[in-house]
Amino acid sequence: MMTHVLFFAGFLTLPLFGLWTWRLSSVQQLNLAGRIAVAGCAGALGTALLMSVFPFWTAAAQLPLSLALLWSGGLQPAGFFPRRAEARRSTSLYILAFIALTVYGILTARESAGDLHFFWGPKAIHFAKAGGIDVAFLANKTHPNPDYPPLVPLVFAWCTYLAGGFSWWAALLSSALCLAGCVAIVHSFTGDDAGTLLLASTLAWCFAIGYAAGGADPPLLLFETLTLCALTFRKDTDLLAAIGLAGAAFTKVEGATFVIAVVLAMFGKRILKIAAPALVILSAWLAFLIANGLIFGYGGAKTPIHLDMVTRTVTLVFEAGLYRMNGLPWIVPILLLAYRRRAFPLLVCALTLGATIFFYIHSRNPDWWISASAMRVLMTPLTALIVAVLQSRADGVVPQGEEAERSGREGRDPRGALGQV
Repeated sequence: MMTHVLFFAGFLTLPLFGLWTWRLSSVQQLNLAGRIAVAGCAGALGTALLMSVFPFWTAAAQLPLSLALLWSGGLQPAGFFPRRAEARRSTSLYILAFIALTVYGILTARESAGDLHFFWGPKAIHFAKAGGIDVAFLANKTHPNPDYPPLVPLVFAWCTYLAGGFSWWAALLSSALCLAGCVAIVHSFTGDDAGTLLLASTLAWCFAIGYAAGGADPPLLLFETLTLCALTFRKDTDLLAAIGLAGAAFTKVEGATFVIAVVLAMFGKRILKIAAPALVILSAWLAFLIANGLIFGYGGAKTPIHLDMVTRTVTLVFEAGLYRMNGLPWIVPILLLAYRRRAFPLLVCALTLGATIFFYIHSRNPDWWISASAMRVLMTPLTALIVAVLQSRADGVVPQGEEAERSGREGRDPRGALGQV
């Protein structure tokens, strides 16, 4: 039992390593739950990056450094607990109910991801024993997906290091934390109670029906949600968007396609600067794979395209996208979609959806591949679609970055509308 508790507690240390983000003015605009979620993203990315290069004990050295950076900003103690508008009590209860259902599904073994048992878990155990990335284990030809980015197994290995053993149950429960993080980020950036509830209910259902718990898809969605919200609802959050993109690229192969989709959707000098850390991390990981002869998934686009399988592939992806609810997770956001200031989240939705089909048509027999992964992979464009809905609902509200600039010029309190979340 103690191993399970300590392993789960390992996930709770990650926000401590990301406390330095609380010095950012953009993060100070968020409520406490949003701040913790952002710090968790930064802490997970920083921990995985350190552990991929140095021995595990160096990850703990992040804590005093993070605290020093935080307090060096002269942040007032009251700033730790900003009085922002929170979700209405009824909305909060509904959101907590969906998170509780996810926890129930996990603890009753109804939502377990097969990927956790086949490679994320074994990778973490071997990484923990080796004190870092175990190249010999990855090079074993019987090991599946040796070239998948290592953030998830490295974070699991960090928790294993703290707990003195691996906990399958705690690894599964980390997905509930990711769901809570996505919800916290969305509400902190938008203040939209109904929209946040839509996201919580949709992702809770998709996690359950797609057997996502314990896999890399929940943390990938957490980083993607941070990126989408930072680039959609604010103009002073380039660093947060960079953290989200870098985390996505270091979490899963599909994270690289997400980075490309975001760059194409917001093409320009600004997004290239934001995506630079993700591109550096991705390049370093590819160089590591090439040097050790481990390239597999990233080379999938070089395999022949089977044009005769396009119809079959699109049909199977469409069927998977119904999520056993006649497509309701897609239909509701589409019906709610209204006028938009910018098409960015919709472009990301379209590009990631197209990338999903593009990679599937490289298989001569896509049936198993799609049935095993499509409902999880499609959560990325679905989340982007929901963010587009939230943006359309906020069209009458001045973005936080613009409001802060305007209030500074006019001498008003900058915490208006979206800034009060």
